[in-house]
Amino acid sequence: MAWAWAASVKPIPGCFLVAAQTLGDPNFMRSVVYVLEHNEAGTMGLIINRPLDMPLSAIWEEAPAGLAAATVAAEGGPVERDRGLLLHGLPDLPGCQRIASGLAIGGAVAALSERYAEGCDLSGPRLFLGHSGWGPDQLAGEIEQGAWLVRPGNLDHLLVAPPADLWRRLLEGGGAGMPQPSVN
Repeated sequence: MAWAWAASVKPIPGCFLVAAQTLGDPNFMRSVVYVLEHNEAGTMGLIINRPLDMPLSAIWEEAPAGLAAATVAAEGGPVERDRGLLLHGLPDLPGCQRIASGLAIGGAVAALSERYAEGCDLSGPRLFLGHSGWGPDQLAGEIEQGAWLVRPGNLDHLLVAPPADLWRRLLEGGGAGMPQPSVN
């Protein structure tokens, strides 16, 4: 898929939304949002570049033992901040819900415990508290006004903490120096 780096590019599931420098909403200032869903009903995504510096056990009492000390949580957005989404790259894990190629949510705690007994790896997991959401046509209007830039997404930055300068790199270079997109 060829990507034009203009603000008028339409979002699709798997892309990044990069907050423009002028976006003053503190909920989204300097954020990179991974779009999970985009359709006529609206858009749902996760802010991926706001890690939380706390062990998973401080947020999730039933965290698998291999993950309890891991700092794999992030602020996903301003909607339902008290609800977490555990994302991972194990779509065949028992009890999980597949949401994209190579991406799933949740799963049976016993299966998660077994899989992550040794801790995290490139398959995740990452726990996002809350999510980001837009109603029908709301995001299109914000993109048109220049609040967001659409960039190719990359699952690698969703399942492990992205580099601290990801927002700046995507804003300035349109993905220069980034791995090739894996847009679903």
